[in-house]
Parts: sequence; structure tokens; C-alpha cells
Amino acid sequence: MALSSDEKDFLSFQKNATKSTDKLLAYYRKQKELGVPHVYICGKMLFFDLEIYVTPDCLIPRLETELLVERALQRLPDKGCVLDLCTGSGAIGLAIKSKKPLLDVFLSDISAKALEVAKKNAEENHLDVNFRCGDFLDSFSRGEFDAIICNPPYITDDEFEGLDSLVKDHEPKIALTDGRDGLTFYRKLAQEAFFYLKPSGILCLEIGKDQGKGVVALFSDKLWKDVVVEKDYSGHDRFVFLTKKELE
Repeated sequence: MALSSDEKDFLSFQKNATKSTDKLLAYYRKQKELGVPHVYICGKMLFFDLEIYVTPDCLIPRLETELLVERALQRLPDKGCVLDLCTGSGAIGLAIKSKKPLLDVFLSDISAKALEVAKKNAEENHLDVNFRCGDFLDSFSRGEFDAIICNPPYITDDEFEGLDSLVKDHEPKIALTDGRDGLTFYRKLAQEAFFYLKPSGILCLEIGKDQGKGVVALFSDKLWKDVVVEKDYSGHDRFVFLTKKELE
């Protein structure tokens, strides 16, 4: 029986497994029957040239988030301090560190379990980064960062109920939705991020496909400049980039 591409992908991540190929495939097929997402069965995935662990304590990184990293790298300095807020598996911050090794990168999340996965990914990829477990920006100092990058929970409560069971029943709800209108984290960022960035610091955000105008409207033009909304591969609004103004 020919193997599917997903089964081949699964086996490629089992290089150190002690079980036979037949037993590994039996396990994989059983988990698929139970509706477990492919990435969680594999336990690993490739993200921006990195092999990262992903568990049900973390959101599965999407292709759009790789594009966020790509667009952010075009804007980030080669040296400085960068925060990956709501880091989950650490994919964003670790990818940035791998491409700009002189940056001082912080990975932060409210979930201690997710942060343990991020720490493992940093170790496995030999990347020296900093970790902080806490709610939003509470554990950081004002004026600390040259850039803040954030892929927050932005799915609305109504949208969450309509999600495919692969997502709704397996990925952490806290990483998917704010339980409201999807804009809670952007409101908080609009109120606080300015104070945690250095002069001319950059804020890089992933957003929901219908949230471009709504997110931009939250940020005062008295505090922010060079506000740009960019699209994903499907032509949907997916990213917002803003630069902190220097107040007179």
C-alpha cells in the first residue's frame, strides 16, 4: 500500500523512534481516525527553515505567519531588542533570531505550558533567546523594545463556533479567540504598546482577514505613523505594521 504524503511527512519526523515503521503508521492512522490534526500527531513541523515541536498546548503555526516573519524581517534592525508577544511554540521569535542573530529576542506568553514548548524549540535549534511568562506586557519595562511582533487570538466568538473540528476541538481556544469580537488584544496594544517601544519602534501584527480597517482605527494617528495594511497569499488583509512617532 502506497504511503500518503502526510504519512511520509510523519515518518520523516520519527528518525529517533524505536518502534517499527508498521507500528508508527498504525499509530498515525488511528490518530487521524480520531480527528487529531496532522501536526499534533507528528509532534513537529517545519517553520521558516526551522524544525519546531508543536503540542496541543500551542497553536499550529500557519503559512500566513511565515509571511508575517518575512515581512517583519524586512523592517527589523540587525541589532536591538525584539518581543514576540503571545509566542506559543516560539515559531515567530525563533525564526527571527535565526535570520538576525544579533537581535536580543524575548518570547512571552501567558501559558506556562506553551512557553515550555518554546524553550524546547530554542534548545533544539540552538537559538539563544529570552523567555517571560506573564499577561500581555505586564512583565516588561517601558521603552524596552525596538519592535513588538504579535499574532494574538483574533477569531471572534461567533467565528470560533463555526470552525472546522480539526481546529475547534484540538487547538487551544485561548490562542484562537478572545471570546468576544476578536479585537481585544489590538485594543490593548493600541493603549499600551506605544509605551514599551523605543523611539521609532515598530509594531508588527497579524490580523483576521476582515479586520484591517477595524484594527487600524484603534491606533491614534497622534502616536503612530507609517501605518500599512498588507495582504496574505489569498489577497486578504492579514498584517498591520505601525511605527511609533516621536512626540515633540
